[in-house]
Amino acid sequence: MLLFLVPHGELLGTYEGVEVRSDGMGSSVRGEYGYEYECVELVNRYYVKVLGHSNMTKTGHADSYFWEANQKGLIAHPNGSSVRPQKHDILVSDGGPEDGSPGHVALIVDVDEAAGIVTIIQQNTVVRADFIFRRDVWIDTLQLRTVDGDWFVDQGPYPIPIAGWSRLPATP
Repeated sequence: MLLFLVPHGELLGTYEGVEVRSDGMGSSVRGEYGYEYECVELVNRYYVKVLGHSNMTKTGHADSYFWEANQKGLIAHPNGSSVRPQKHDILVSDGGPEDGSPGHVALIVDVDEAAGIVTIIQQNTVVRADFIFRRDVWIDTLQLRTVDGDWFVDQGPYPIPIAGWSRLPATP
């Protein structure tokens, strides 16, 4: 099968001065914020540069941003929480702490409660556009809904269920 990927490191977009880049076929090069252009690298870089948080590199895979959030100075809220997701939250996709998957993280950049939409940015997410071509998805929207006062973000077309969202404790 012939695949066309954006080359490793190519700029996909920019959000609040932070560049989002293509992982291409993956990287084993460790940068200041983690493995170059993996999902956690973007979250680490954004949290350091925009929010002034300590660098969380070398503290675990994506799933640890939910299951071990307190060790990173974060507070985790499960999908289905009474706490609404908000801008700057880390959206964590994972099936559970024992599922054997490293999970995935994305950064919530907007929550439109009226429209029922959460907008995320992310790195290292490639989806099939058709049988031959694949494309990086660096910005996307997911459905937001409430059930009996609890907030849910639907996983949409992504294969890993959403565990929840984590945030800095000072964020109201």
